[in-house]
Amino acid sequence: MMPSAAKGREVLSREFVRGWADKYDADYVKKYPEYAEVERRVKPWLETRFRKGRPYLDKRHFVDIATWKSQRPLRRYESNDDDLVQEVTTFAFAARQDDLKLRLLMLLDGVGVPVASTILHFAFPDEYPIMDVRAVTTLTQLGLWTRPVQFSVADWQVYTHLMRDHAKRLDVTLRELDKALWAFDKHGGADGAKAPSLLEADGVTD
Repeated sequence: MMPSAAKGREVLSREFVRGWADKYDADYVKKYPEYAEVERRVKPWLETRFRKGRPYLDKRHFVDIATWKSQRPLRRYESNDDDLVQEVTTFAFAARQDDLKLRLLMLLDGVGVPVASTILHFAFPDEYPIMDVRAVTTLTQLGLWTRPVQFSVADWQVYTHLMRDHAKRLDVTLRELDKALWAFDKHGGADGAKAPSLLEADGVTD
């Protein structure tokens, strides 16, 4: 039986987030340092591009982010021409509407909602969370996500607003919240099993 949303909000405390985010760093980053290295390298590179007034991704950094999220479509990522990657990401980063940013990024081969959300997080870490099946599973187990998830644009919009609300309520960053939700599910979640409706969704990228 899923807890009520009120109970879920109580469980999803600042201490919960900080504790599980630390667990993510201690376990996952230690085991896969190459993933932490991508974050350390690509985010500052993007910050420099924004400061110069020319925010975009080149093909190398696009592939880095996309494979950080999901390695399986690597050949599809690499099939995108560098000029196309730069043009699409330039328009996406400049777009004012959230859903337009996401839809533009999904024009790139191999990019679905999870990868597009990751690109937006790398470019705008304080505005956009990474939409991931593990995070959604944790929210589901806490009674904070009740809709069927298809990793659609509409799902992402609801997820983004929900994550922003919880991050603000708890005074944590979106990345800290993402790490905590991911790690909680990775370590078995509330009852050691994923929500049944999400069993087949892990790693969805298109």
